[in-house]
This record gives sequence, structure tokens and C-alpha cells, in this order.
Amino acid sequence: MDNRKYERESAAALRQEQQESARRLREFPTFSKFTDDDLKRLVEAAHRTSTSGPWPLIRERTPSDACYILLSGEAGVYVGHERIALVGAGEIIGESSLRRGKLRNATVTTTGRAEVLHIERDDLERLITDIRPLREALDDTVARHVPAAAVE
Repeated sequence: MDNRKYERESAAALRQEQQESARRLREFPTFSKFTDDDLKRLVEAAHRTSTSGPWPLIRERTPSDACYILLSGEAGVYVGHERIALVGAGEIIGESSLRRGKLRNATVTTTGRAEVLHIERDDLERLITDIRPLREALDDTVARHVPAAAVE
């Protein structure tokens, strides 16, 4: 296969994956206020990853460098060795410490097969500025995940 054909097929596969990710986000209440263009911009900035088993997305007491959106599966939230929560598809994970510039206060590990969108800090900051529903969704998520953050 020549390089140009490979590049075209790779680009087409990426577009198809992004369209699928946007369609799946549309199914979740968190993303109901997003326009199609908002969702397109979000998935274009993200990296989609699949896990075949338990996989740590975030480790407690590490710097915040990204957040995640769970497209499928579940993730356990642990402080030390104690599971304090279980989150499901449609949840935004790791946003509170990222937005507050703090070290991670929990470990988050998928419980099995899962698909996630991984959004780097710089991309998230740009998207928050450009996509108002994302800023609102993150504020709501932070308020639910870290009630004290709503008062800060």
C-alpha cells in the first residue's frame, strides 16, 4: 500500500471514530446542551483509548495533566485503598484537580473494559474558553465530585 492511500484511510478511520465518539457523547445528559459543532471540537481535541481490563487513569498525589470522559464501562475512585465511588459512562473524571491546579486527591481505575476520551490540560483550557456548555458541565461535575469546590 502506498503512503498516500494509507494516510487517506487513516484519516477516514479517525474521522469515523470521532463521529462515533460525538454520537455517544450525545447520549449522555452531561452533553445535552452541546451543539454538534461543540461535540466535534471536543472529540477532535481528545484521544480515544480502550482498555481491556482494569487500568489506572489517574493516580493519587500525582500532578494533574489531563481529564477523561468515560464513553463506556465503569471506574472506581479510590482514596488510599478504600473505594469511595463508582462512576459510569458519561462521567467526566479528573477535572477538579486539573482546574484547581492541585495534585490528584484520588486514584481512578477502570473496573474492566472501558473506552475513554483523554483530554490534555492545554486542550481542555482552550476548549473551556471556546465551549460554554463544557465549562458549565465541568463546573457541575466539580460541584458534585468535590462539594467544597463549589464554595471556593
